Amino acid sequence: MLDILPFLTKLHENFQRVNNRIKKYLKDPKAKNIHDVRTSIRRLNAAFSTLPKKYRTGSSMSTYILSCKELFKINSEIRDLDIIYEKLQKYPPNDNSNKIIDTLKETRVTKLEYAKNIALALNNTDATKLLDQIKVTQKELEKRYSKIIANLISKIETYFPIVITDSSRVEELHDLRKACKKLRYMLELLPIENKKALEMRKTLQKIQDILGTIHDYDFTINYLELNDQPSNEVRELINNEMQERKSNYERFIKFCTRRLRMSPDSFLIRIRSFKSSSLESSSV
Repeated sequence: MLDILPFLTKLHENFQRVNNRIKKYLKDPKAKNIHDVRTSIRRLNAAFSTLPKKYRTGSSMSTYILSCKELFKINSEIRDLDIIYEKLQKYPPNDNSNKIIDTLKETRVTKLEYAKNIALALNNTDATKLLDQIKVTQKELEKRYSKIIANLISKIETYFPIVITDSSRVEELHDLRKACKKLRYMLELLPIENKKALEMRKTLQKIQDILGTIHDYDFTINYLELNDQPSNEVRELINNEMQERKSNYERFIKFCTRRLRMSPDSFLIRIRSFKSSSLESSSV
Protein backbone atom coordinates (compact mmCIF):
# COMPACT_ATOMS: atom_id res chain seq x y z
CA MET A 1 0.00 0.00 0.00
CA LEU A 2 1.17 3.52 -0.79
CA ASP A 3 1.02 5.65 2.37
CA ILE A 4 0.49 9.36 1.91
CA LEU A 5 3.09 10.80 4.30
CA PRO A 6 6.05 8.72 3.05
CA PHE A 7 4.87 9.44 -0.51
CA LEU A 8 4.84 13.21 0.02
CA THR A 9 8.30 12.95 1.57
CA LYS A 10 9.59 11.10 -1.51
CA LEU A 11 7.91 13.60 -3.80
CA HIS A 12 9.74 16.41 -2.01
CA GLU A 13 13.03 14.48 -2.18
CA ASN A 14 12.53 13.89 -5.90
CA PHE A 15 11.95 17.60 -6.55
CA GLN A 16 15.08 18.43 -4.58
CA ARG A 17 17.10 15.77 -6.40
CA VAL A 18 16.10 17.18 -9.79
CA ASN A 19 17.02 20.68 -8.65
CA ASN A 20 20.45 19.60 -7.33
CA ARG A 21 21.32 17.58 -10.40
CA ILE A 22 20.27 20.33 -12.79
CA LYS A 23 22.72 22.65 -11.03
CA LYS A 24 25.55 20.13 -11.56
CA TYR A 25 24.43 19.59 -15.14
CA LEU A 26 24.58 23.30 -15.91
CA LYS A 27 28.11 23.50 -14.52
CA ASP A 28 29.31 20.45 -16.45
CA PRO A 29 26.98 18.57 -18.88
CA LYS A 30 29.20 15.49 -18.98
CA ALA A 31 27.83 11.97 -19.48
CA LYS A 32 27.43 11.24 -15.76
CA ASN A 33 25.50 14.45 -15.10
CA ILE A 34 23.30 13.81 -18.13
CA HIS A 35 22.55 10.35 -16.73
CA ASP A 36 21.86 11.71 -13.24
CA VAL A 37 19.47 14.38 -14.52
CA ARG A 38 17.57 11.78 -16.54
CA THR A 39 17.17 9.33 -13.64
CA SER A 40 16.10 12.09 -11.25
CA ILE A 41 13.43 13.25 -13.73
CA ARG A 42 12.19 9.68 -14.10
CA ARG A 43 11.73 9.37 -10.34
CA LEU A 44 10.01 12.74 -10.09
CA ASN A 45 7.67 11.89 -12.95
CA ALA A 46 6.78 8.56 -11.33
CA ALA A 47 5.68 10.34 -8.17
CA PHE A 48 3.97 13.16 -10.06
CA SER A 49 1.96 10.74 -12.24
CA THR A 50 0.48 9.25 -9.05
CA LEU A 51 -1.23 12.53 -8.15
CA PRO A 52 -4.90 13.21 -9.06
CA LYS A 53 -5.70 14.69 -12.47
CA LYS A 54 -6.20 18.22 -11.12
CA TYR A 55 -2.46 18.40 -10.41
CA ARG A 56 -1.39 16.64 -13.60
CA THR A 57 -3.12 19.03 -16.01
CA GLY A 58 -3.33 22.80 -16.12
CA SER A 59 -1.34 23.48 -12.96
CA SER A 60 1.99 25.22 -12.40
CA MET A 61 3.35 21.86 -11.29
CA SER A 62 2.29 20.20 -14.55
CA THR A 63 4.03 22.99 -16.47
CA TYR A 64 7.21 22.32 -14.51
CA ILE A 65 6.97 18.58 -15.20
CA LEU A 66 6.43 19.18 -18.92
CA SER A 67 9.66 21.17 -19.01
CA CYS A 68 11.40 18.34 -17.14
CA LYS A 69 10.13 15.85 -19.72
CA GLU A 70 11.42 18.02 -22.55
CA LEU A 71 14.82 18.22 -20.85
CA PHE A 72 14.73 14.45 -20.42
CA LYS A 73 13.88 13.92 -24.08
CA ILE A 74 16.70 16.12 -25.40
CA ASN A 75 19.23 14.62 -23.01
CA SER A 76 18.13 11.14 -24.09
CA GLU A 77 18.89 12.13 -27.67
CA ILE A 78 22.29 13.48 -26.60
CA ARG A 79 22.98 10.26 -24.74
CA ASP A 80 22.11 8.21 -27.86
CA LEU A 81 24.52 10.31 -29.91
CA ASP A 82 27.23 9.68 -27.31
CA ILE A 83 26.58 5.93 -27.50
CA ILE A 84 27.05 5.93 -31.29
CA TYR A 85 30.22 8.00 -30.93
CA GLU A 86 31.65 5.54 -28.39
CA LYS A 87 30.87 2.60 -30.65
CA LEU A 88 32.52 4.24 -33.65
CA GLN A 89 35.67 4.82 -31.60
CA LYS A 90 36.16 1.04 -31.43
CA TYR A 91 36.86 0.87 -35.15
CA PRO A 92 39.82 2.15 -37.20
CA PRO A 93 39.14 5.69 -38.43
CA ASN A 94 38.35 6.36 -42.09
CA ASP A 95 36.84 9.17 -44.12
CA ASN A 96 33.29 7.81 -43.87
CA SER A 97 33.30 7.18 -40.13
CA ASN A 98 35.02 10.53 -39.52
CA LYS A 99 32.25 12.25 -41.47
CA ILE A 100 29.63 10.55 -39.30
CA ILE A 101 31.51 11.53 -36.14
CA ASP A 102 31.70 15.17 -37.26
CA THR A 103 27.92 15.17 -37.82
CA LEU A 104 27.36 13.61 -34.40
CA LYS A 105 29.44 16.30 -32.73
CA GLU A 106 27.64 19.14 -34.52
CA THR A 107 24.22 17.72 -33.68
CA ARG A 108 25.25 17.21 -30.05
CA VAL A 109 26.35 20.84 -29.66
CA THR A 110 23.01 22.10 -31.03
CA LYS A 111 20.94 19.82 -28.82
CA LEU A 112 23.02 20.59 -25.74
CA GLU A 113 22.49 24.34 -26.13
CA TYR A 114 18.74 23.78 -26.32
CA ALA A 115 18.82 21.48 -23.30
CA LYS A 116 20.81 23.97 -21.22
CA ASN A 117 18.24 26.70 -21.91
CA ILE A 118 15.49 24.44 -20.55
CA ALA A 119 17.64 23.54 -17.54
CA LEU A 120 18.24 27.23 -16.79
CA ALA A 121 14.50 27.92 -16.73
CA LEU A 122 13.90 24.95 -14.42
CA ASN A 123 16.74 26.07 -12.18
CA ASN A 124 14.91 29.35 -11.58
CA THR A 125 11.71 27.64 -10.43
CA ASP A 126 10.88 27.48 -6.72
CA ALA A 127 9.85 23.84 -6.21
CA THR A 128 8.73 24.55 -2.62
CA LYS A 129 5.81 26.65 -3.86
CA LEU A 130 4.76 23.85 -6.19
CA LEU A 131 4.70 21.32 -3.36
CA ASP A 132 2.62 23.64 -1.17
CA GLN A 133 -0.24 23.29 -3.67
CA ILE A 134 -0.68 19.55 -3.09
CA LYS A 135 -3.74 18.51 -1.10
CA VAL A 136 -4.21 14.83 -1.86
CA THR A 137 -6.04 12.17 0.18
CA GLN A 138 -4.94 8.63 0.94
CA LYS A 139 -7.86 7.21 -1.06
CA GLU A 140 -7.05 9.32 -4.15
CA LEU A 141 -3.43 8.28 -3.97
CA GLU A 142 -4.12 4.55 -3.63
CA LYS A 143 -6.68 4.53 -6.45
CA ARG A 144 -4.41 6.32 -8.90
CA TYR A 145 -1.32 4.30 -7.95
CA SER A 146 -3.07 0.96 -8.34
CA LYS A 147 -4.39 1.99 -11.75
CA ILE A 148 -0.89 2.87 -12.98
CA ILE A 149 0.59 -0.38 -11.65
CA ALA A 150 -2.14 -2.43 -13.33
CA ASN A 151 -1.68 -0.65 -16.68
CA LEU A 152 2.10 -1.10 -16.68
CA ILE A 153 1.85 -4.77 -15.79
CA SER A 154 -0.74 -5.28 -18.54
CA LYS A 155 1.71 -3.78 -21.04
CA ILE A 156 4.46 -6.11 -19.83
CA GLU A 157 2.11 -9.08 -20.12
CA THR A 158 1.38 -8.05 -23.72
CA TYR A 159 4.93 -7.36 -24.91
CA PHE A 160 6.85 -10.08 -23.09
CA PRO A 161 5.53 -13.15 -24.99
CA ILE A 162 6.11 -11.29 -28.28
CA VAL A 163 9.74 -10.31 -27.76
CA ILE A 164 10.94 -13.69 -26.46
CA THR A 165 9.78 -15.37 -29.68
CA ASP A 166 10.83 -12.77 -32.27
CA SER A 167 14.08 -10.83 -32.05
CA SER A 168 13.06 -8.51 -34.91
CA ARG A 169 10.25 -6.86 -32.93
CA VAL A 170 12.29 -3.76 -32.22
CA GLU A 171 9.35 -1.55 -31.25
CA GLU A 172 7.93 -4.09 -28.80
CA LEU A 173 11.38 -4.64 -27.26
CA HIS A 174 11.67 -0.90 -26.75
CA ASP A 175 8.14 -0.67 -25.30
CA LEU A 176 8.81 -3.58 -22.93
CA ARG A 177 11.97 -1.86 -21.70
CA LYS A 178 10.09 1.39 -21.05
CA ALA A 179 7.27 -0.42 -19.23
CA CYS A 180 9.75 -2.32 -17.01
CA LYS A 181 11.61 0.89 -16.26
CA LYS A 182 8.45 2.83 -15.37
CA LEU A 183 7.17 0.01 -13.18
CA ARG A 184 10.49 -0.18 -11.34
CA TYR A 185 10.37 3.52 -10.52
CA MET A 186 6.74 3.24 -9.41
CA LEU A 187 7.67 0.39 -7.06
CA GLU A 188 10.36 2.59 -5.50
CA LEU A 189 7.51 4.67 -4.04
CA LEU A 190 6.46 1.75 -1.83
CA PRO A 191 7.93 1.27 1.68
CA ILE A 192 11.35 -0.38 1.73
CA GLU A 193 9.87 -3.09 3.96
CA ASN A 194 7.85 -4.38 1.00
CA LYS A 195 10.09 -7.34 0.12
CA LYS A 196 7.87 -8.47 -2.75
CA ALA A 197 8.25 -5.08 -4.45
CA LEU A 198 12.00 -5.10 -3.79
CA GLU A 199 12.46 -8.48 -5.49
CA MET A 200 10.34 -7.37 -8.42
CA ARG A 201 12.47 -4.23 -8.80
CA LYS A 202 15.64 -6.34 -9.02
CA THR A 203 14.13 -8.49 -11.78
CA LEU A 204 12.88 -5.46 -13.68
CA GLN A 205 16.31 -3.82 -13.40
CA LYS A 206 17.99 -6.87 -14.95
CA ILE A 207 15.51 -7.02 -17.84
CA GLN A 208 15.80 -3.27 -18.36
CA ASP A 209 19.61 -3.41 -18.47
CA ILE A 210 19.72 -6.17 -21.09
CA LEU A 211 17.01 -4.58 -23.24
CA GLY A 212 18.75 -1.21 -22.88
CA THR A 213 21.90 -2.67 -24.42
CA ILE A 214 19.86 -4.12 -27.29
CA HIS A 215 18.18 -0.74 -27.78
CA ASP A 216 21.60 0.93 -28.10
CA TYR A 217 22.48 -1.46 -30.92
CA ASP A 218 19.12 -0.92 -32.63
CA PHE A 219 19.49 2.85 -32.47
CA THR A 220 23.08 2.73 -33.75
CA ILE A 221 22.22 0.40 -36.62
CA ASN A 222 19.27 2.55 -37.65
CA TYR A 223 21.34 5.75 -37.48
CA LEU A 224 24.12 4.29 -39.62
CA GLU A 225 21.68 2.86 -42.16
CA LEU A 226 20.12 6.28 -42.68
CA ASN A 227 23.27 7.34 -44.52
CA ASP A 228 22.75 7.45 -48.28
CA GLN A 229 24.47 4.43 -49.82
CA PRO A 230 26.59 3.41 -46.80
CA SER A 231 30.22 2.79 -47.68
CA ASN A 232 31.82 -0.63 -47.30
CA GLU A 233 33.41 0.56 -44.05
CA VAL A 234 30.09 1.73 -42.64
CA ARG A 235 28.38 -1.44 -43.82
CA GLU A 236 31.01 -3.43 -41.94
CA LEU A 237 30.25 -1.41 -38.81
CA ILE A 238 26.56 -2.15 -39.23
CA ASN A 239 27.20 -5.87 -39.64
CA ASN A 240 29.35 -5.92 -36.52
CA GLU A 241 26.66 -4.11 -34.56
CA MET A 242 24.09 -6.62 -35.79
CA GLN A 243 26.22 -9.50 -34.54
CA GLU A 244 26.67 -7.87 -31.15
CA ARG A 245 22.94 -7.19 -31.05
CA LYS A 246 22.23 -10.86 -31.79
CA SER A 247 24.54 -11.95 -28.96
CA ASN A 248 22.78 -9.68 -26.48
CA TYR A 249 19.34 -10.87 -27.57
CA GLU A 250 20.52 -14.45 -26.95
CA ARG A 251 21.68 -13.33 -23.50
CA PHE A 252 18.20 -11.95 -22.91
CA ILE A 253 16.60 -15.26 -23.93
CA LYS A 254 18.96 -17.20 -21.65
CA PHE A 255 18.02 -14.93 -18.76
CA CYS A 256 14.35 -15.48 -19.51
CA THR A 257 14.84 -19.25 -19.74
CA ARG A 258 16.88 -19.63 -16.58
CA ARG A 259 15.49 -16.89 -14.34
CA LEU A 260 12.01 -16.23 -15.74
CA ARG A 261 11.05 -19.79 -16.62
CA MET A 262 7.38 -20.49 -17.29
CA SER A 263 6.40 -22.07 -13.98
CA PRO A 264 4.41 -21.02 -10.89
CA ASP A 265 7.49 -18.99 -9.95
CA SER A 266 7.94 -17.42 -13.40
CA PHE A 267 8.13 -13.72 -14.09
CA LEU A 268 4.69 -13.45 -15.67
CA ILE A 269 3.02 -15.48 -12.92
CA ARG A 270 4.66 -13.34 -10.25
CA ILE A 271 3.88 -10.08 -11.98
CA ARG A 272 0.24 -11.07 -12.43
CA SER A 273 0.11 -11.89 -8.75
CA PHE A 274 1.58 -8.49 -7.99
CA LYS A 275 -1.12 -6.82 -10.09
CA SER A 276 -3.86 -8.74 -8.30
CA SER A 277 -2.59 -7.78 -4.85
CA SER A 278 -2.30 -4.14 -5.98
CA LEU A 279 -5.88 -4.07 -7.17
CA GLU A 280 -7.12 -5.75 -3.97
CA SER A 281 -5.38 -3.15 -1.78
CA SER A 282 -7.02 -0.31 -3.71
CA SER A 283 -10.50 -1.71 -3.16
CA VAL A 284 -10.14 -1.99 0.61
